[in-house]
Amino acid sequence: MSSKFLGIFIISLIFSSKVFSGSPDIRVFPSGNLQVETFLATHPTNPMIMAGTAITDVYPGGYTTGAYITTDGGNSWNGTNSIKTAQNNIISTVGDPTIVIDKDGVMIIPFIGPPTTQGGKDYRIGVSRSTNNGINWSSTIFVPDVDSADKIMSSTDDIPSSPYYGRSYIVYSEKTGIHFSFTTNNGQTWSPAARVSPQPDNRRAGACIVTGTYGEIFITWPYTYQSSKFIGFAKSTDGGVTWSASDHAIPVCPSPNDFRFNLNLVKLNGLPILAIDKSNGPNQGKLYVVCNQGLDALSPALDNYDIIMYSSDNSGLSWSTPSLVHQSTSGITRHQFYPNISIDKGGGVNIVYYDNRNTPTNDSSEVFISRSTNGGNTFEDILLSDHKFKMSQLSSSERLFGNPPYVGSYIGISSSGSKVHALWFDNSSGKYQAWNSYIETAPEVNITLIPQGLYNSFSNLLNRKDSVKVFLRSASTPYLIIDSSFSDLDSVNYSGIFNFSNVITGQYFISVIHKNSITTWSSVPVNYNSSSGMNYNFTDQQSKAFGNNMMLIDSNPVSYGIYSGDVNRDGAVDLPDLMQVEIDLENFMTGNLITDINGDNLVDNSDYTIVENNSFNFVYTMTP
Repeated sequence: MSSKFLGIFIISLIFSSKVFSGSPDIRVFPSGNLQVETFLATHPTNPMIMAGTAITDVYPGGYTTGAYITTDGGNSWNGTNSIKTAQNNIISTVGDPTIVIDKDGVMIIPFIGPPTTQGGKDYRIGVSRSTNNGINWSSTIFVPDVDSADKIMSSTDDIPSSPYYGRSYIVYSEKTGIHFSFTTNNGQTWSPAARVSPQPDNRRAGACIVTGTYGEIFITWPYTYQSSKFIGFAKSTDGGVTWSASDHAIPVCPSPNDFRFNLNLVKLNGLPILAIDKSNGPNQGKLYVVCNQGLDALSPALDNYDIIMYSSDNSGLSWSTPSLVHQSTSGITRHQFYPNISIDKGGGVNIVYYDNRNTPTNDSSEVFISRSTNGGNTFEDILLSDHKFKMSQLSSSERLFGNPPYVGSYIGISSSGSKVHALWFDNSSGKYQAWNSYIETAPEVNITLIPQGLYNSFSNLLNRKDSVKVFLRSASTPYLIIDSSFSDLDSVNYSGIFNFSNVITGQYFISVIHKNSITTWSSVPVNYNSSSGMNYNFTDQQSKAFGNNMMLIDSNPVSYGIYSGDVNRDGAVDLPDLMQVEIDLENFMTGNLITDINGDNLVDNSDYTIVENNSFNFVYTMTP
């Protein structure tokens, strides 16, 4: 169930007490051109920068590549439906564009390039790169030794401690199997394409690639042997020089037609997609594969169109039994398709897909994200899109490869700071267009705090709600600020809910600032978990504050508060603070002023007395 208002929506889950917030659905680059087969990537060190791609039809009846860029975390987008050089020349592409952003912020788009001869079938892999956030793109750079390429995927090594930090990789299918290539210079040149999959020669269309925390490369692909179906898997620990590979790593029971099926006369995909947890959480290094599967005694699918997940916590040596990702009802056929997966910085597993569960006729779909914060053991379903759409065939002038039912193979998802963004395509506007929305995933941090002046000992309430800023600081000198968050303290329970977007699991000092109170630190570093957040209560023990820097404000129940009266925010309650209060007192000032210490909207003797007492007692900020 969802509602959207003033550009913000809240989705309440009937399966959970958690609430996710996100953006309204937006078309990232509204146009009269086709935009299908979307992909999305995030800058490794700047989550505000993301880039997406799509197959477009700027050439009537042909194929071009669109690139769509945001530099403000998805609030606004710009770009083009046809990537161009600095000389304004459209770069000729055939299909299957994906994108990575490497450690230096270079955007790299690999794509199926035109064959060497007119009408030929030897489709090459072309690459174009941008060093200015997509304003323009390089002329096509061809990967050496490619023959009849299909289904390209890409990845970049974004771990600074990796021996291959900054390398970017592509993997693709051709008639002799799965091949890969890499670049060490931001996409300017590429290694000759090398085979990854085992003998014998066999086409294995639909590979996927990720890199690990130590520079490992992992690749998956679909594989069929007679009537048996598998997901193949390969691993390299030396930058792709040598590989261990198997076509039979994961036995599967795919949907009809080997991970593909038809709905509304449209060919829909559920090809295997691979992801890895590179967070600092408990599941670091865990691999995940999602795909469509059908009914079988060995499958948890409840119909022929469910999304199934496998995982491995030993770098692919063995894989878990399959599990159903989404909520589903036995005996009722629903279609889930185009799955893609992203693991966020907190280790959350986020799987996006189309789903027609809310349409009794099964012909219209919405976009869902299933999210797990416990390594894929359980999932919660989140309705992401705010509208339905009915997949349909492309018009005769738009058809991809002359195939009316084909509208692409995947949609995009990427984690960006505390958000998980999806980039999908649908025809709700009358033409297939790229759409974006996100969910906010930062866990809640609950801080309980009483500013001395606001506390009313007769009612045991605060005289009013008031805002507080909370900092998370490094646990070691010089105690740098890692992140901050604003929230209001509730007047009844003295608590505020804070969200931090730029911290990982670890130990942090908490420091709190209230507008006319002494800045107060936690007595020790406190554990923050990027999946579950943390709670900290300053009020129940004086020792919760560094240097016991709080005062007893009530004995029934026992409650401690942070000192009030630092009106000029210089770290001490002293004569300048008294003078400022006195001036406003003499002028009969009213309202929510910084000199109104007790929050009654009037500057009077009660405010002066609080400041005077704390000044007399030499109250000041205490820090490690």
